Amino acid sequence: MLLVIPLHVGHPQGGLTSAQGLELGLLVVTLLAGCCYVRGLVVVRRHVQGRRLQHGRPWFLLAGVASVVVIAASPLGELLEGRMWTHMLQHVVLIMVSAPLLAASAPGPVALAGLPRAIRRPLVRVTHRLPTATLLSAPVAWTALTAAMWLWHLPGSYDLAVTNEVVHIAEHATFLLTGWLFWWYLLAPSRRRLEGLPAVFYLAASVPPGAALGAVLTFPQHLLYPAQAHLAAAAGIDPLLDQRIAGLVMWVPLDFAYLVLAVVLFARWLQSLDARWPEVGDGEALEPMELREVR
Repeated sequence: MLLVIPLHVGHPQGGLTSAQGLELGLLVVTLLAGCCYVRGLVVVRRHVQGRRLQHGRPWFLLAGVASVVVIAASPLGELLEGRMWTHMLQHVVLIMVSAPLLAASAPGPVALAGLPRAIRRPLVRVTHRLPTATLLSAPVAWTALTAAMWLWHLPGSYDLAVTNEVVHIAEHATFLLTGWLFWWYLLAPSRRRLEGLPAVFYLAASVPPGAALGAVLTFPQHLLYPAQAHLAAAAGIDPLLDQRIAGLVMWVPLDFAYLVLAVVLFARWLQSLDARWPEVGDGEALEPMELREVR
């Protein structure tokens, strides 16, 4: 899969030398992955006659990359770092916009086709030997995203991300990658994609953790993040109000999106049942069967 990581963030002041080295390394990896993906598009077009190219979905990939760049690696991303509620908006966009777009793009097969054969064949052999069915599953993906959201919003880890650029990059990368894995089981063209009621339960189960986290940030009468509060006060913003708005930003969009998608998937599941089951009205469809059984 194409690796897309937020490469630059704004205000954190610690570890600048290490952060610049990390940013450069991530940039190189991202560019190499992009080259593999572009080469893979050429290979797929040539050998698969373009019919299955839709599985790569390059437009989704382009939109996902663009959203990451705009929200976390651009001057706009730097502006969003000054307040806690706009920082939460970054997290929401990474999880609810960038990650699903990247998951829907399913760039893995295309990028794999773009690798040199000397690298691709050993890589395929290694991945086939891994217990991916155990290591990567829908429950693991759900747990990983939920744990990432809660762990990175603990006071200690959040303030560390605010004051240390390397940790901040790791925070955004964690949200993007765990979100990507979470949405992969709903959007990727794969045999392991969730359908019907399992997909509905998968989304519905994501509502309580998000609501609880939003409530923890919204309702306290005291400040939870001293470093973030200091930045807000220095910018002339009420730190407690900033924290409460951040809780609402983290709470409402996430849970609203999960619930709407769960309702849509549930409605589609009901429609699929209607399509598979014969219509029975006023006993007309049952009467011939009952008569045959009596005879």
